[in-house]
Amino acid sequence: MEKLIINNQFSLFNKFSLRFLFLYFLFYIYPYGFEYIYDFNPDAFSFWEGITIWFGETFIGWDVYENMLNKGFDSKYDFSRFLLIAFQSLLFSVLWMYLDFKFKLKYDFTLRKFLRTILRYHVGFTLIMYGLAKVFMTQFGYMDIEKLEAPIGNSSGMGFLWTFMSYSKFYTMITGWVEVIGGIFLLFRRTTFMGSFILFIAMINVVIIDIGFDVSVKMFAIHLLFMVVVLLSKDIKRMYNFFMNYEIPTASIREESLFIKAQIKKGMSYVKVLMLICFSVSCYFFTNKALGFYPENTTPSLTGFYKVENQKVNNESISLSRGKQWKSFSINGTSWQLGFMNLKKGDNENYRYSFKADTIKRTINFYAEGDSLNPYKFTYDKILGEELVLKGMFEGDTLWLKTRVKKLEDYRLMKEIKWVRDLD
Repeated sequence: MEKLIINNQFSLFNKFSLRFLFLYFLFYIYPYGFEYIYDFNPDAFSFWEGITIWFGETFIGWDVYENMLNKGFDSKYDFSRFLLIAFQSLLFSVLWMYLDFKFKLKYDFTLRKFLRTILRYHVGFTLIMYGLAKVFMTQFGYMDIEKLEAPIGNSSGMGFLWTFMSYSKFYTMITGWVEVIGGIFLLFRRTTFMGSFILFIAMINVVIIDIGFDVSVKMFAIHLLFMVVVLLSKDIKRMYNFFMNYEIPTASIREESLFIKAQIKKGMSYVKVLMLICFSVSCYFFTNKALGFYPENTTPSLTGFYKVENQKVNNESISLSRGKQWKSFSINGTSWQLGFMNLKKGDNENYRYSFKADTIKRTINFYAEGDSLNPYKFTYDKILGEELVLKGMFEGDTLWLKTRVKKLEDYRLMKEIKWVRDLD
């Protein structure tokens, strides 16, 4: 959308476009866009669910099941709502235009400033929050045993993306800081253009990645990019002159204030400070909550993937075909859920147990979830650092296991970055 002012007047098309965009973004943001407010439940304030389900079923022919809406994850419900709010915005914009012409109302400049103010704060808050999730490595998590052992062919595109983002803290944290810095710039009128320009580049990258890896929030990213484009549209001509037309000087401009009267501007500055404080508190709680999903590993010496090389049941060796055979198991295999042991048996089924270990007494007690009163008790001995021997009772049998362990640092993917490739 180009500059909306033509000879100090708004053309008919630009008047309509302004109202359509204002209504569309307003309908889109309320209430699902307020995810940067901690402990906010959008469903408690939403009026969309019933009418969206009806619209999707009536006009699109989709069966939108009320108990499986999958809101915000590129679902049938989401696309039904996008089409619904586009239709509503179109209809209400026509009615709005009619009323403005009938009563000869002129407030296009104010409406444009109001729209830009809404987009500045919404995009800024949203991308600061998501940027911090990357900076603190909570959005994609960390590389762990389960990811390293999972066959790549069994990954979804989104799962594969999460894996390579969690591999590189450097890349993930840099992209996070770009979003945080761009978002902060949007919160101030003097730096709106810089923030829009930074986030335009950042969101193009996000949209391309989300589409290319089939991430289930593609439309969320596309809407954020669209909002950034609207913010940047005011400066398209200036950017063209700066980069392409060197003969025309590019004048600097400042984002216009929504209010003119000094007293109102002063009062709104206090409101802004309060908003920023509340948002900072929300970010603090969001970050603490997310970090809580990655507790401290209290048994790092046992964390690893164990391949069973030899096994005895009741002092007798068993063949590979026996159903009681243990093939492998991992301890603390998932970085965001420590204290668990995942066992793969001879039937190729995976079994999950909670465990507690005493590294001084060299004991491991593991049990099915919810059955901590009846644990399986094992003792273990380490041999040469790479082998582990376990002894204990399991499902009524005496087990003896000799295993070879792979730690996180033993995987090639976990090697450090090399600046000189052939330097040992």
